[in-house]
Amino acid sequence: MNDIVETPQTPDAPPNGEQPTVTLKPPSPENLWTELAIAFNYLTRFNMRLKEEPKPRIIRKAMTWFPLIGAFVGGVGAAVDWVISQLGMPALITSTFAVITMLWITRALHEEEFATLVNQYGVNLDKEQKIGWLREERSVRYGTLGIILIIIMKIGAIQSFTDSESETVFCVLVAASAWSRTLMVVAAAWLRPLAGDPVADHFQQPPALRVVVALILGAGIVFCCLDSITAGALGVGALAGLIVALIGANHLRGYNGPLLGTLQQIVELAVYGMVLAVQ
Repeated sequence: MNDIVETPQTPDAPPNGEQPTVTLKPPSPENLWTELAIAFNYLTRFNMRLKEEPKPRIIRKAMTWFPLIGAFVGGVGAAVDWVISQLGMPALITSTFAVITMLWITRALHEEEFATLVNQYGVNLDKEQKIGWLREERSVRYGTLGIILIIIMKIGAIQSFTDSESETVFCVLVAASAWSRTLMVVAAAWLRPLAGDPVADHFQQPPALRVVVALILGAGIVFCCLDSITAGALGVGALAGLIVALIGANHLRGYNGPLLGTLQQIVELAVYGMVLAVQ
């Protein structure tokens, strides 16, 4: 939350070669609200109005709050799961409504970005292996199949959590949603933003101190939700995120919206799988 600000030497300062003083300056309430609004507007379908066009430095810092927005999305999905379960509906139905709710809140942003990246790799795979020699036109894209697979896996995982305890659903959905969006911030700071991509052009690279704050927030949320299995969830999620980030570093030579969306989806599923494995 605090930003490092360098105080330049004034003309009256003694020329003794001392380094500039480093101070910590907390963001103003107005800037803090703007940062939260930017993160909320990007990650959800809701629109928090801004008084004026935010400056690029404020937009970069807005990624700090991705873990909090992720926790909100997961919490709403878990709340819908609980409400539907109180009506006596089976776990398959409640988990389906939970996934649909999260898709609606996020306007399926990351799923769409995941589909875009899968389509890119699918086309390259067809070219390399010369599949489709009849030159027929594909009616189903690889990305569509990928989204279907992702949604089925999410519904199945949440159904398994619902079969155990309602509290488990809330804890896992909040933790997975928060940690997966935390690692989006890390990837954006590590990889070069690809020019011409709306997401990369918008957020660029967040400041290092803000990345640390995002990590603290994300890890803290996971700890509050998962307690004894926090280390496993953080580790498995980080490993999954690293694999996706390495794909971006090797193939794309940077990051764009589809890469961040894919990372979020894979990390979220990895956390689900880890919790299921230890149940």
